Amino acid sequence: MRNRQHDGRLSLHPYWKALDGVKTQFALVRFILKEAPEELIQRFYNDRHHDQLAKIDNGILGSQDLPQEKAKLMRESLEYLREHVQKKHSKQNRPADNHFIIELSEDRLNQSELLLLVAHFESFMKEVHRTFLRAAPAIVFSKSDTKVELSELFDTQAGSLFDKFLNELIIKEVKRLDAQKIEQRAQYFADHFGVSFADPSEIEKLKDIMRTRNSISHEIYSAPPSTIEEIKEQPLVSDEMLGQAQSILRNVPANCIRAGARSKIYQAYFRY
Repeated sequence: MRNRQHDGRLSLHPYWKALDGVKTQFALVRFILKEAPEELIQRFYNDRHHDQLAKIDNGILGSQDLPQEKAKLMRESLEYLREHVQKKHSKQNRPADNHFIIELSEDRLNQSELLLLVAHFESFMKEVHRTFLRAAPAIVFSKSDTKVELSELFDTQAGSLFDKFLNELIIKEVKRLDAQKIEQRAQYFADHFGVSFADPSEIEKLKDIMRTRNSISHEIYSAPPSTIEEIKEQPLVSDEMLGQAQSILRNVPANCIRAGARSKIYQAYFRY
C-alpha cells in the first residue's frame, strides 16, 4: 500500500472543527445549567464557599510563622476577605436568587462563546492572509520600497535568504492588516486578492459582532445587570447575535478558501 502524501494546502477542516468544538461545549454547559435542579446549584455554591473559607483559614494559620507586623497585616487582610466571602455567599445562596443566577450565567455564556468564536476567526483569517501572500507575494509587495541585492539571489544560500526576507515581509503585512477594522480588511482582500468576504448586509452584521466583542473585552468594569428584566431587555450578546456570529464567522473564511482554491494563481495553496 502506498503512503498517502500530506496535503499542505490550507483547508477549512481544522477551523470548522474548532468552531464545532466551541459550539458543542457551550451547548453542553447550557443543557446542564437548564436541567440542573435548584438543590444542585445551591450545593455548588455551598461547596465553593467551604473551599474558599478553608483556603482563607489556612492562610490565617500560616501567618503565625511570619514576623509580628507582617503577620498582623496579613491576618487583617484575610479576615476582611473572609467577611466579604461570607456576605457574598449569603446573598448567592438564597433560593429566590437561583433563577436570576441562571439567567445571568446564560448571558455570560453567550459573551464567552462569542469571544472564543471571534478569537478562532481572527487567528484563522491571519493564516488565510499569510497563505495568499505566500502564494503570490508580488501582488501586494511589488510596490514595496524594500530592496534585495541581486547578488543574493544568485548566491548558493539565496533560497534561504530570500525566504527569510519574504517571511519578514509577510509577518509585518499580516500584523498591519490585523490592526485594521473589519471593513478595511474586507476591502483589502477584495482589492488585492479579488476575494469577497460576504455581501454588504453580512459585512454590517460582522462589524456589529466585532464591536460587541470589543465592548465585552474592554468594558470589564461595567456594572452587571441587577435584575432578570435588565438581562432580558438588554443582553449584551443576544441569542440572535450569537446565531449570526456562528454563521458569518464560518462563512467568511469559507468564501476566502473557496476563491483561492478556484483561482489559477492560488489553487496550489488552498483546498476547498
